[in-house]
Amino acid sequence: MPGKHAETRGKNRSIAASRRRFLAAAGVASAAGFAGCLADDDPGDDDTDDTDDADDADDDEVWGPEDSLRYIVPYDEGGGTDVYARGIVEPLTDAMGVDIQIDNVPGGGGLNGFGDAHRSEPDGHTITGSAVPLEVTPQLLDDPGFDQRELEGVGIIGRSTWCLIVNEEYEGEVETFDDVLEMYNTGEWENIGVQEPGSPQDIMTRLARDIDPWAEEYQWEWTEQVQYTGTGPIAEAVTSGEVPAGIGTDAGTEPDVAAGGVYPVCTFFSEGTEVYPDIPSVTDEGYPEMDFIAGVSRGIYAPPETPDNIIEGLAARFEEATEDERYAEWNEDTGNPIFFEGPEAANAAIDDAFEQMQEIDVVSMIED
Repeated sequence: MPGKHAETRGKNRSIAASRRRFLAAAGVASAAGFAGCLADDDPGDDDTDDTDDADDADDDEVWGPEDSLRYIVPYDEGGGTDVYARGIVEPLTDAMGVDIQIDNVPGGGGLNGFGDAHRSEPDGHTITGSAVPLEVTPQLLDDPGFDQRELEGVGIIGRSTWCLIVNEEYEGEVETFDDVLEMYNTGEWENIGVQEPGSPQDIMTRLARDIDPWAEEYQWEWTEQVQYTGTGPIAEAVTSGEVPAGIGTDAGTEPDVAAGGVYPVCTFFSEGTEVYPDIPSVTDEGYPEMDFIAGVSRGIYAPPETPDNIIEGLAARFEEATEDERYAEWNEDTGNPIFFEGPEAANAAIDDAFEQMQEIDVVSMIED
């Protein structure tokens, strides 16, 4: 049901028009395209030298991993990036033909894991998952000694949205985002669970309290952020009552919602969430959209200077895994969107996120 701010929908549209959607469709490089790149330019040319043909065949040989593959998750277990990694790992193992080790490397707003991937050998045996744009602001705030834009995109395997979850103690009393605001604005609640400074949750809550035009509509008077290293710890904190409410991805909170102890109230992404199709978005309740920060691309990246044929081999195998019936069953069980967009889309996701964070001058926002 729309909230008391339904009259602001016209203003929402004007704000939305001034922003590019974070999750806009990007160019997709498919495995079929890769196969075309790998094909012989002119297999019927009898005048081509046999030696040259052999060299070309070596250059165009489809790459495959020789040893076990390390899949870095730059967040704690139980978060959305971890959930996606574990959801695809079984079909991906079959597609790769080697064992895959999921390695959680949390901290630094995702930059600890990104840095680990950045320093790894570009031989195709190390990849990292991501939650773009989650990792962008930490780099803008404090130079980690590397640039994540130097990582090589492999593909995007899904997307998530940021959702607000509440401790089950309040079920029946707090059912809408208006109810959440009332709890904070009357002082009954003070703390909100988010990730580190510069995370999307940090930015969204600051926009809703301090930065116009969002603040004049939201008027979200939270008192203190309690900061965690990922959605998993946030969901645990809300379940235990350490904080009454928190913001995490739909993918990362779904296991906790399914287990009981917390429930979702709304999503901050205007198009809603496939994981919780029955909850409204904040724009459904009449508040300004935050789509440029409220969506998460589940990207896969390889170390800098990874050769093109390796990127193509990795991408083709990820695409194969996303088409596996086991991944489809995981989608049916969890509601998490699954698809495949190729290296160009993965690279564009990071580049666009940097541009958008710089557009709103996120560094000044956090420092102020």
